[in-house]
Amino acid sequence: MSTAISFHQVSRVFGDFTALDSVTFDVPTGSIFGVVGTSGAGKSTLIRTVNGLETPSSGSVTVLGTPLDEADLRALRRTVSMVFQHYNLLSSKTVAENVAIPLVLSRTPKSEIDKRVAEVLGLVGLAERAEHRPGQLSGGQQQRVAIARALITNPDLLLCDEPTSALDPITTAQILDLLVEINTKLGVTILIITHQMNVIAAIADHVAVLEHGHLIEHGPVEQVFAHPREALTRQFVGTVVPQRLPDTLVQEVSSGTWDTVLRVVHTDAAGRGVISHLEKEFGIQVELLHAVDASLRHTSVGIIILGLRGRSIIIDQALRWLRSRKHLEAEILP
Repeated sequence: MSTAISFHQVSRVFGDFTALDSVTFDVPTGSIFGVVGTSGAGKSTLIRTVNGLETPSSGSVTVLGTPLDEADLRALRRTVSMVFQHYNLLSSKTVAENVAIPLVLSRTPKSEIDKRVAEVLGLVGLAERAEHRPGQLSGGQQQRVAIARALITNPDLLLCDEPTSALDPITTAQILDLLVEINTKLGVTILIITHQMNVIAAIADHVAVLEHGHLIEHGPVEQVFAHPREALTRQFVGTVVPQRLPDTLVQEVSSGTWDTVLRVVHTDAAGRGVISHLEKEFGIQVELLHAVDASLRHTSVGIIILGLRGRSIIIDQALRWLRSRKHLEAEILP
């Protein structure tokens, strides 16, 4: 798989403050790649290095095959577009005029501009709003205008800086669906930064986690959600797939009611049928004590807690079977 963006040992220092510290990862071409972290983690600084709005203090950024320090930034910005948290629309201009701005600045012929504006407004579902002013639109519609403006130049790469953080949950879901549609239909690589892990779950193929300017974890979304390694990642994942057991269940687990209590992590719906198989094939009593799951863009991830009663030798056999299954991981809870 080719690489759209490559960060190699990227650091950015502002006086005594280090915003980014030796960050290294690649964004695959055609993917939706999410970067998540708390406020001040360096997310915005990182994304701004991709289009030259920030220059790394050390390290290198390669965008669409060209090292940034060798790139013609004016040419680069025709293939790399950006969508911000705030829409930055001109209130005195119509929707169509706002969308057309990048082509007007590049002195594109008016007939071509009109055709392209109609195309992108149709794509974002605002064809009938072309002559409206931004003040006549909802927040979600204004963000759609901003996305249309970013797409007007036919970019290969779309950078999204917290594009849904100012929106309500329903509108957020609609904007995320639109970004997935853009990625799927146009093949545009999308790099999105956010502090909302539900955004990552909904649309991303890969995720990177930043903490105080350090890259602490990254990988395919299903891998990171199923097996978060770092404490901050577990906290983020826990907002979508709760990792902590309810207090009442903790008490039950420690009470000795069950011979063995298992925590089973599953992806791709691999947990389906586990209980019936354990009871039928191993002859042990199994009760579902707790379950949580979440849908990701391409799969699902979940956790089930099982209480088992039976002979220890049989339970050991059942545990080995569980651990041999694809997309399943099982551990005994103390």
